[in-house]
Amino acid sequence: MDSGLAIGEFHHIAVVVSNIETAMRGNSLFFGIRHWEFRRFEGDRLPGLEDNGFLSAMGSNGSGITLELLQPLAPNSPHAAFRSWRGEGMSHAVSRCTAEQFAELEKQLEQQGIGEVHRLNLYGKLRSLQIESRPLLSGLGLEVQVIDEAGGFDSLPVDRVVEYDFQSILPVDKLYHVGIVVNNRDRAIANFQSLLGFPEFLPLELEVGSSLSSVSLRGETIDHAAKVAFSRINGFCFELMEPGPGKGAYQEFQSQYGEGMQHYFPTICDQSVLDAALPQLRDEGVEVLLEGVIDGVMNYYYLDTDALLGGVTIEVICPHDADWMGEMGMTREQGYLIGLG
Repeated sequence: MDSGLAIGEFHHIAVVVSNIETAMRGNSLFFGIRHWEFRRFEGDRLPGLEDNGFLSAMGSNGSGITLELLQPLAPNSPHAAFRSWRGEGMSHAVSRCTAEQFAELEKQLEQQGIGEVHRLNLYGKLRSLQIESRPLLSGLGLEVQVIDEAGGFDSLPVDRVVEYDFQSILPVDKLYHVGIVVNNRDRAIANFQSLLGFPEFLPLELEVGSSLSSVSLRGETIDHAAKVAFSRINGFCFELMEPGPGKGAYQEFQSQYGEGMQHYFPTICDQSVLDAALPQLRDEGVEVLLEGVIDGVMNYYYLDTDALLGGVTIEVICPHDADWMGEMGMTREQGYLIGLG
């Protein structure tokens, strides 16, 4: 199998938002992020795009959740095109590589005829490249930053530090995986393997009446089916979801946006913990979007956190048994592929 593009190690997911201040508060409240580094990129900080800047806020909760919020400042700003058609949401995955890897990546892109969305030179020191990957990777954008220039992104000057004193509403373990709605699972698997070097994928067939006991959407029982697959490499872990017949969160996303990142999965907790948190979530405008049940194994949920988090839907799993993976007949190796371990 090809090793894939030389993009280095996954670092974080970038979320394009309309109001960065509102999004910082919402993400702090949900994830327990207490510290944000706020930067304004424009003028001489953004050579070549001086009048088309953007705002960036980088935050981490200390347990494996790192997010970057991005607010474009002009119609031709980096990330403005995504906001123009999507609104808010998870725009791209950010990886960090060495200068040597970056040079290899440039050669690979030229050889394979893969274009660039934009190339940034932050503060005239740090190179950052967003690859034209969305048509090839089912809507997934990729940005690659060089870590050994100017000390890396984290060493760039910070305009201000924004701090909050929130405890997370739900337990936040880590980023298990990000879910991507795809039009064709098999084609998406082949592209992720050839372009990014992903190893084998774990395929699963989801359907009410066979692998799923029941599914409800906004409280209404529905027929639901999807073909999904999981894999991980270099810190990346993705679930690819091809919507099937019936209704569901994947089907609604596909109808509205096409392909792209649909959910972010950070939490496995007891059902009683989620139930106790629901009143506070509802106070913040969050409702249960979808609930799926696999008898004897788990209830899984998609929370409608779009308004709170800036276009991001959250997945939560509530196991019925401590050995819920075993109940599904899943091996430790397969659990690794879905983001566990």
